[in-house]
Amino acid sequence: MSKVLIVVEHRRGSVADATFELVSLAREMAGASGFEAAAAVIGHGVGAMAETLARYVPRVVVVEDEALADFRYDTYAAVLKDLLEREAPRVTLTPHTAFGMELFPRLSAECGRPCATDCIEVSLEDPGLSVTRSVYSGKIHARAALAHAAGYLVTVRAGCYPAAPEAGGTGTVERLPCPPLAGPFRTEHLGYREAAAAAVDISQAPFIVAIGRGIKDEENIPRVQELAERLGGVLACSRPVVDKKWLGKERQVGTSGRTVRPKAYLALGISGAFQHVAGIKGPGVVIAVNRDEKAPIFATADYGVVEDMFKIIDALRTEAGA
Repeated sequence: MSKVLIVVEHRRGSVADATFELVSLAREMAGASGFEAAAAVIGHGVGAMAETLARYVPRVVVVEDEALADFRYDTYAAVLKDLLEREAPRVTLTPHTAFGMELFPRLSAECGRPCATDCIEVSLEDPGLSVTRSVYSGKIHARAALAHAAGYLVTVRAGCYPAAPEAGGTGTVERLPCPPLAGPFRTEHLGYREAAAAAVDISQAPFIVAIGRGIKDEENIPRVQELAERLGGVLACSRPVVDKKWLGKERQVGTSGRTVRPKAYLALGISGAFQHVAGIKGPGVVIAVNRDEKAPIFATADYGVVEDMFKIIDALRTEAGA
């Protein structure tokens, strides 16, 4: 049976959240085509992760070796070349992260399999694969059809699909032999450097308070930051705030920033350009506050308030006990 194969990204004993988003995509593609969804775990001491993934997909293949304990292209590519020959997957997926960007484009060139990167939508269509990508700094969504091939390699942007729930059963875990890993390797793993404590991952936040051009001045941002914290939310923003360097790009929502799936999204002073709203996914509630009743954000919002955002901020801070 043809397969949709997920190459699992993991670090220091934990499966990356983006991997579970790919499970949703793999299930969707498998349901539409009759293919089998499977996952490949490459590493050392990854048995527990494989057992966890078996609760999400019908089949998990595991390749272990001490040389695979830390990611490097040379060793992982050797394993994947062997897996692609053994499994012959129709589509192979991995997250569009430093891991996926290092692995798939080079693997594509070496294996002769077409590769599509940073995709926000993926679907199998006769006779090949269709993908949607964000181009020109998010100004355009381009849909491309890849020519027919025996198999495709695809990296998918985090946040574009919801994290999958457990399947309700337990799949099989199959251990495969590690192919020869001939050294010397061209890269060496030196260690992990954690992100700064102030860094934030807005893509995982259940409640987001986002600000736009209506914030007017950098001095007003601490008021909203305090409000977000008191409401149990995370502060985010639209592109104009990042362009002014008032907040870091890690807080930007949109096609040129991060894709988010919060349960609630409070947009304060955001006009609602399509590049911004395209970054808000999922069935969560969107609440918009803007002085301009014709602002495009109201077309996306579930609830809208035409008012000075600072009046709403002060009222909410009062209610939150600020």
